[in-house]
Amino acid sequence: MTTTEHPTAETPVTERNGVPVTKLFATIDKMRADPSLAAFRFTARNRWVEGTASRSTFHEWVGAGAEHHHVEEFEATAHHPTLGHGHGPTPHEHVLHALASCITAGVATGAAARRIELASITSTVRGEMDVRGLLGIDPDVRRGFTDITMDIHVEGDADETTLRSLVAASTRYSAVFEILTGEVPVTINANP
Repeated sequence: MTTTEHPTAETPVTERNGVPVTKLFATIDKMRADPSLAAFRFTARNRWVEGTASRSTFHEWVGAGAEHHHVEEFEATAHHPTLGHGHGPTPHEHVLHALASCITAGVATGAAARRIELASITSTVRGEMDVRGLLGIDPDVRRGFTDITMDIHVEGDADETTLRSLVAASTRYSAVFEILTGEVPVTINANP
């Protein structure tokens, strides 16, 4: 495989670790030239199934100056194990999945951009929670995770310091990490 330091839109598409590197750099260049292209919107549509179960679908999204659709409509189900019939993971586990998948994608993309061939990326994410807050037992107890720990292992054709730097950069630029650690305004409109 041949790649250039910074492929242009005219360069044939090259991939590394399954990441279309030429397309990645061309998109970055377009957004640098026209920052309005960087405005993205993602949508999840949720429907109640029964009890504490619900199902979300993900299909349309907006970005790079246009409306798009995923190649197919994706679906995720959530449920609470102690109150349900096993329809799916809890919403809290979906948050852990979002963090792991966002950082993993960042490592893969960063490695591709830096010409590093990856052999594997594996991680385990754990979230600690005292459910007394969300059950209304104690209003002084936080309703969400009190601690999240992610153990990630990356193997590739780079030294340990470089692989660790990929994880650090991925964390620094992870949208999900920022959502979890920053303050994001959330507006709930009931029966709009």
